[in-house]
Amino acid sequence: MKDVLTPAASREADRILIEEYGIPGVELMERAAEGVAAAVRAAARVASGGRVLVLCGAGNNGGDGLAALRLLHASGVDAEAYLACGAAYRGDALVNYRRAQDAGCRILTQLPPLDGYACVVDALLGTGLSRPAEGAMAALIEAVNRCGAYRVAVDIPSGVDGATGRCPGAAVLADETVTFQYPKRGLLLFPGRAQAGRLTVHPIAPVYPVKSDVHWFEEADAATLLPPRAMDSHKGKNGRALLVAGCGRYTGAALMSAMAALRGGAGLLTVAVPAALKGAFAQLPEAMCVPCGAGDAWDAAAQADAARLLGGRTALGIGSGMGEMERAPLLAEALRTGLPTVLDADALNALSRERGLLRLLHARCMLTPHPAEMARLCGCETAAVTADPVAAAREAAARFGCVVLLKGATSCISDGRDVYLNTSGNPGLAKGGSGDVLTGIALALLAQGLKPLEAACAASYLLGASADRAYAILGNRMLLAGDVIDAISQEIRAGRVR
Repeated sequence: MKDVLTPAASREADRILIEEYGIPGVELMERAAEGVAAAVRAAARVASGGRVLVLCGAGNNGGDGLAALRLLHASGVDAEAYLACGAAYRGDALVNYRRAQDAGCRILTQLPPLDGYACVVDALLGTGLSRPAEGAMAALIEAVNRCGAYRVAVDIPSGVDGATGRCPGAAVLADETVTFQYPKRGLLLFPGRAQAGRLTVHPIAPVYPVKSDVHWFEEADAATLLPPRAMDSHKGKNGRALLVAGCGRYTGAALMSAMAALRGGAGLLTVAVPAALKGAFAQLPEAMCVPCGAGDAWDAAAQADAARLLGGRTALGIGSGMGEMERAPLLAEALRTGLPTVLDADALNALSRERGLLRLLHARCMLTPHPAEMARLCGCETAAVTADPVAAAREAAARFGCVVLLKGATSCISDGRDVYLNTSGNPGLAKGGSGDVLTGIALALLAQGLKPLEAACAASYLLGASADRAYAILGNRMLLAGDVIDAISQEIRAGRVR
């Protein structure tokens, strides 16, 4: 699991490395340049003899670019640099400017046509962005985006805010970004993540003296939480899960959530649905379907029947496709059990309407809102959630005393202290049913004994990774939530998540 830094934290780490660990700044710049040069040399067009142009700005990002230029030149690559802000360098950047000159590198003061290059390296602005790119710099960035070269960004694409991922003006659209030691937050949050392209994290120091409370949850972390089952495993050991879901309008939500829970490994799954949905579960005999009430909605009688099923469970999942409930006494009863519980969709809407229910939330609860649901829960605008999803997830988890999984292209998971970012998945998940599948996976993991924070991280990763596996076959426009369910067990069995 990698820490995720803000630009300010990264600068502080560099300061400590230089002042307290005695590593010269120019040495750190050299190590950064090694990562950039390696990425450029690995580009297919460069490997076949294509030319490289390094675009250098005025600060240390430009110094990184000049050091990379020298390394490329030394390895025989046909490379040259354009100084977008002239040669007014200071400190370590000045050292590398002089080194590049001494090495005989071609350094241009007039911008050449970009279409003649196989690769363009963006070393213009870096993480020190303080205002939108404008004027000549904005025009240069737009020219970079129009050219057909392979674009490699140094540390972060120019024009992307390293703390938020926002692009207040023109921003480079990179094919690959080489960042140093740890990823910057803006590289994992949208739209910066889209601008970054493929992300390469290159180490520059054996130790890094700054720790972060934001982390990047990756494949190896999921594998650690999902060890192989013992040979003597049986259904009772793998959890007794209760899923409360569905209504007349949303039968599919209950089915998909239930199938995902089974694929996720729940040992015994009971599904409580309104009585009219009982027949639909003939296609899923592995789940014990219990009809509640007499109709197709969660009226008082149906909720009372479901409440009688709460005993003897190891985990609860409530909300997928339940429809609008005028009152939700079942939700109150479920929360009072203190069991590990995942709440989604209409359960979240019930919390937003019946604010008194929020007081019943506890540390074993997991909320899985999308930004609009989060805004309703927190009494704010959706734009406030999407502007800073890391803060939104952390603050909501601290406020409600539970785990919050804020869904998005980059999901933010928090226990009120740390935040974990999940970047697995693809645009095919932007379809109905994906949230229901996530609820089922999370329920299964809770039932098998994972703590709510662990289950939220692993479920988010598995949903995205399973979608990636299905995407490889179907493509993101053809991808349906049901395809992801089929891929869940493959993902868990595969070498990537054991």
